Amino acid sequence: MYEIIIIFVGMEQTIINSAGYPIFIGNDVFNTIRSYLLQYEFKEDKVFILCDEGSRKYCLPVLMSNVQLLQKVTVMEIPAGEENKNIETCKKIWVELSNKGADRNSILINLGGGVISDIGGFTASTFKRGIRYLNIPTTLLSMVDASIGGKVGIDLNNLKNQVGLFANPQVVFTIPEFLDTLPKRFILSGFAEIIKHALIYDKSYWQELTSKCFDEIKEWKEIIDWSVEVKNYYITEDPMDTGFRKVLNFGHTVGHAIETFSLYYDEEPLLHGEAVAIGIICESYISYKVAGLAKSQLEEIASYITRCFEPYKIESDSIDLLLDFTKHDKKKLGSQMNLTLLTSIGTSLINQECTLDLVRESIQYYQNIVK
Repeated sequence: MYEIIIIFVGMEQTIINSAGYPIFIGNDVFNTIRSYLLQYEFKEDKVFILCDEGSRKYCLPVLMSNVQLLQKVTVMEIPAGEENKNIETCKKIWVELSNKGADRNSILINLGGGVISDIGGFTASTFKRGIRYLNIPTTLLSMVDASIGGKVGIDLNNLKNQVGLFANPQVVFTIPEFLDTLPKRFILSGFAEIIKHALIYDKSYWQELTSKCFDEIKEWKEIIDWSVEVKNYYITEDPMDTGFRKVLNFGHTVGHAIETFSLYYDEEPLLHGEAVAIGIICESYISYKVAGLAKSQLEEIASYITRCFEPYKIESDSIDLLLDFTKHDKKKLGSQMNLTLLTSIGTSLINQECTLDLVRESIQYYQNIVK
């Protein structure tokens, strides 16, 4: 499904052709980045790098030492965290781009995790009605999910992705060695999306993935290759998310509500993937109740995820507050939730209606298994 090409002896890149742009995966893509920039008659004052304090400290020096023509470009830093993915941060980026003389020929390089990919793509695509941008993801979540697919946007009043558009990057360069700079918690957050891809797409891969515990995984490139190819399969068939691509929403309707609830009420909010992992359990329960998922498979899914992820305590008197956030879900149809559900591991259905009462029941199921 994807093409492996040898660039240097002993090194390899994976090239996946997405919806109008290539995705390069490998620890040796730095020459490819350099070649890409030079094809646009590279000018230092027209290239900008967006990062947060983590990617600036740990990843930017690696990038600049390997792609030396970037050493004098403008670097813009924003605070890390989902709570900063908002219009105020956008304003700061737009103002700095303007003050530094960015124009329609400029390029924005997004170096960071999912927040950087989302807000960087959004600000680039709206500045002067759109400038080119490319993604260099530095977290597992952004490598397998956020950096590809062309969905860019920001949160509004802490509600997830309420403002945004579809705008593809020019190219994505994924460098797995950047994962070495991350704490386990952040890698585990991205692993939730890989779990989702296995559940919606391939039972045999789910069995392979779950045959060992998360801590036993040492090499990530092949897993990243596979997961990106799965997501790419859906987005190339349905780039504007009107039907087929909705399969990728599995775990995210309840997951986003939990993530938003945590942003509002927790001193240290859940990471996106941590909330999605809970959402996968809840929506697997709903799949069992509505779509025919076998109880044994529900228990298999819940058991694996609860072994990987720390439990999150949801007090019974908080469930109504949490359910309020589902009212803002973009997929909601009237009073009914609109979910992607599993009929079995590896097989899914889109546009399945679900009541809030059943969502409540699914959260109570999660509460009971993590007590």
